[in-house]
Amino acid sequence: MSDATAALVANFEGAAKRAQEAETALRKRVAEEIARLERQRAFAFRRARLVRLLATSAEGPQNHEEVAAAQRTAIAEELGWEVESASYKAILDEMKPLGLSVWRCVSNADGSTPELVEAEIEKFETWFEGKHGTSFYALFDQYVPEAPLVDF
Repeated sequence: MSDATAALVANFEGAAKRAQEAETALRKRVAEEIARLERQRAFAFRRARLVRLLATSAEGPQNHEEVAAAQRTAIAEELGWEVESASYKAILDEMKPLGLSVWRCVSNADGSTPELVEAEIEKFETWFEGKHGTSFYALFDQYVPEAPLVDF
């Protein structure tokens, strides 16, 4: 192969490698964006699940002490917290203002709005992440081992 041929081919091979690198970089960015959006979606549904749980458990009680107790019980059951611990108690205590905000919103008390609930949930999420280094909604990722089926 002559020098001119080698230079021409090298030019096009270089362009092909740059195109390949650009494609690889784009695929990586897209995969990262999809993963970010997937996590955001999952946590948004878990957030909605949490608010639904707080709202439905607050429907019967008439005062904030009863509401707080019903919400604590509902959250503990949802997360599988069968035995009370200092860690669980701290989380549930920190969640109390959020629960009361939800109750006020669904009972149309004190002019509470979904925006106020949003502010409370963000405050709780920020506290949890600062304290535990992970999102609160990661607690919803509970592994349930499969029970083997046994025929007798």
